[in-house]
Amino acid sequence: MENNNWKKTKAIYWSDELNDDFNPTLKKRPTVSPKYKYKRNPFISFISYYLFAKPILGLYCFFHGIRVEGKENLKILKHKGYFIYANHVAIADAFKYASYAINNKRVNIIGYSDALSLKGLGPILKGLGYLPIPEDIHTMKKFNDEITRLINKKEVVLIYPEAHIWPYYTKIRNFKSVSFTYPAKLNTPIVPAVTIWRGKNNKKPKQTIVFGRPIFPRSDLSVMENKLYLHEQCLLAMREIADRYPQIEYIKYIKIDKD
Repeated sequence: MENNNWKKTKAIYWSDELNDDFNPTLKKRPTVSPKYKYKRNPFISFISYYLFAKPILGLYCFFHGIRVEGKENLKILKHKGYFIYANHVAIADAFKYASYAINNKRVNIIGYSDALSLKGLGPILKGLGYLPIPEDIHTMKKFNDEITRLINKKEVVLIYPEAHIWPYYTKIRNFKSVSFTYPAKLNTPIVPAVTIWRGKNNKKPKQTIVFGRPIFPRSDLSVMENKLYLHEQCLLAMREIADRYPQIEYIKYIKIDKD
């Protein structure tokens, strides 16, 4: 559903929780080429990540008042690779975890292929850990292999299970279980993370990132059972965090019936 006037009206009308997207920069999604190489160039990656993302985007987050809570929950995962599942509520979601919220690990971001349409930025985005979702089965194998490689390197893979941006939304939307196949297959812990909107009424709110406690796959469950288990537990944990904090409703979301 398109609703491009929400910045003026401070209201968004929605009908499909799983598919409506209100990203103000939404572009046509190109197809990921079968020749696309997911493994990043070490030199370009180092330059992009440590000399660009960390200092510049980190300063952006700092001066925009982004706070981080619950980092103590990540300590037990210091020597492990893991997945973060976060709500998708701002353009800054694309880089705030990698450049600001997590300092002791590389953060890789799974996302749609929109960013591939930005000419000349491909190598830089790859260096920042961007992993565009492919469509064909052969490219998907390379995509899955790269995720496995990164987890084995004890890095972090960030997933937005809601898939679409709802700016300033204060609740956790329902989301599908498909992305939980990765931690279930790799027997890897997940961390629920929620962006909270804090501030005063009638003023643009600021963000607080809250990390929940890690959730581990269960040894007594099959891969499919763990996929469903992790999905259920993550959704519950994210909703508990969102409900625990007082939040500012900067944009009013109004549900309407489909035609």
